[in-house]
Amino acid sequence: MIYLLFAVLLFAGGYFTLRCFLIKHALKEACRELQEIQKDLSQNQILHLATPDQDLEHLLCATNRMLEDLRRERQNYEKREKQFQHQIEQISHDLRTPLTVILGYLKFLKQADGSDAAEILEIIERKTYAMEHLVSQFYDFSRLSSHDCQITLQQVDAGRILREALLDHYQILERSQMVLEHTLPTHPVMALGDPWALERIFANLFQNAGRYGTGFLKISLEEQPGNICIQFTNGAESLRPEDVPHLFERFYMQDFARTKSGTGLGLAIAKSLAESMKGSLTASCIPDASGVSFPAFCDEKTSDKLTLTFTLTLMTI
Repeated sequence: MIYLLFAVLLFAGGYFTLRCFLIKHALKEACRELQEIQKDLSQNQILHLATPDQDLEHLLCATNRMLEDLRRERQNYEKREKQFQHQIEQISHDLRTPLTVILGYLKFLKQADGSDAAEILEIIERKTYAMEHLVSQFYDFSRLSSHDCQITLQQVDAGRILREALLDHYQILERSQMVLEHTLPTHPVMALGDPWALERIFANLFQNAGRYGTGFLKISLEEQPGNICIQFTNGAESLRPEDVPHLFERFYMQDFARTKSGTGLGLAIAKSLAESMKGSLTASCIPDASGVSFPAFCDEKTSDKLTLTFTLTLMTI
């Protein structure tokens, strides 16, 4: 009996000693693998358990999930760094362009006679205002990104603000030779919003239509239960359907648009402001004239082009 008990104890001791040795070996292997993984986190490597053990498996699974999170965060960081670098380059280019023009004309102004001076000063003034607009866009974007922009929600007359914005930007549309049609009510249209934010949204939408729209601009305001819906629809001859999902991305500009003044921030700012007022701003395109009521005086060529619609939805309660 004593020999049997001694044999059982000896077997148990040997088993636990071997088990302990195997687990220790598995931990050493896992540690070695972890050190190899740390050298290059971009590789899709995971830890393996050489010796089956339920508790150690849970530990290694948790470690592998942490490694996956680290890889994902690293990829996001590298993506943000590339985007940031691109944004810095874009900002530098946008600021340098009007500055170069201004400096060039200032040098020319020193040598110009009285007949040319007035025209040169007008060009310098126009480029200075363009630069002021660029800096204002960057400033607004910076405030929104850092959440320093205070939005105060209150009942505002969105219809009145829209009508005033239309009058303020009518010359932009006129210079672009756009046919304008609007169905805006004259009575107060109350919505939940911030007056300054609404002004900026409408200003950015009008400026976007004036710069990149073609042919016509149709503006409508519809009152619905619980919200109001404001739509800007314009011709978009150079727009491609695949561009639409990217229109609200920061600094996104189509190739043809880079020759025009702009930052690629206007729509991103407008969308951010709309969402800060618990509303939404979306974009959609129609490949032909179906479903769009064109002004009767638009020519046939205009009605055959791609149309782009921005829809602003605001709450009324």
